Amino acid sequence: MEKEIVYVIGHKSPDTDTVCSAIAYAAYLKKMGKLNAVPAVFGDINPETQFVLDYFKAKAPVKLESMAGQKLVLVDHNEKSQSPDGIEEAKVIEILDHHKINFICSEPIIVCAEPVGSTATLVAKKMMADKKFKITPQLAGLLVSAILSDTVVFKSATTTKTDIEIAKKLGVKAKIKNLKKFGIEIKKQKASLKGLDAKKIIYSDFKAFEAGGKKFGIGQIEVVELKEAKERKIELLEKMAEIVQKESFSFAALMITDIMNEGSEILIAGDIEPMEKAFNKKVVNGSVYLEKAMSRKKDILPPLMKAIE
Repeated sequence: MEKEIVYVIGHKSPDTDTVCSAIAYAAYLKKMGKLNAVPAVFGDINPETQFVLDYFKAKAPVKLESMAGQKLVLVDHNEKSQSPDGIEEAKVIEILDHHKINFICSEPIIVCAEPVGSTATLVAKKMMADKKFKITPQLAGLLVSAILSDTVVFKSATTTKTDIEIAKKLGVKAKIKNLKKFGIEIKKQKASLKGLDAKKIIYSDFKAFEAGGKKFGIGQIEVVELKEAKERKIELLEKMAEIVQKESFSFAALMITDIMNEGSEILIAGDIEPMEKAFNKKVVNGSVYLEKAMSRKKDILPPLMKAIE
């Protein structure tokens, strides 16, 4: 009798780390006979991730509409506000993540969380520590792509020595000669806003948070220059204002991260006070520029949480 299916799935608005980590960790769990693991995704695959899947000839995870009634392993997130729909009626048996922990369950489960730049780094660490498991060139390629993506080609403040060391080893297995060059090629796939409406841009990598009794959301897009995004500033702010009202947010922010010049233009709709207090800068016409701000998790969220609480 075949074991019950356990879906390995990441957060809403799936990015390259979420998708590739799910694929690789499911492959590891299944190969080692631990679980009948199947990679899954909630939401559409973005152009960057599709480029990676195509490059390494990997199948996209199965797309689920609801997690209700399913048994799950969560990767690249743990907060319920970021989990796919139906999580309240699902059974989570394991978490593998690199974010702060904000998860409550009624029974003990396996939790692996480390402060590294990518969940893929943690997946690769588990694989490399298991002498019985052999990382294929395809899995190595998916994992190193996820690391390059989430660390913004090692420029993000979240990047650690562990990320870089593991990425180099994976790069050799995947036969990638120049990691940084390949990483920039990956990031360019999602760097153009052409053909995307405002809602798609905002929600392409959007996460909801709570602090001090307030709900808010922060999205992030990466560009090779800010000109295109600035031209659509009014349109983006209008859509963000709609989201604030619809979701009952205190505010919504969108990080427009310039991966070449290493900084972010932050658009804000709703209450601007937390942003001004967090960074001691005035929000002018709905936006503020923050030098060296590359990571939502490390550069934006902690100061904001402190300002709100």
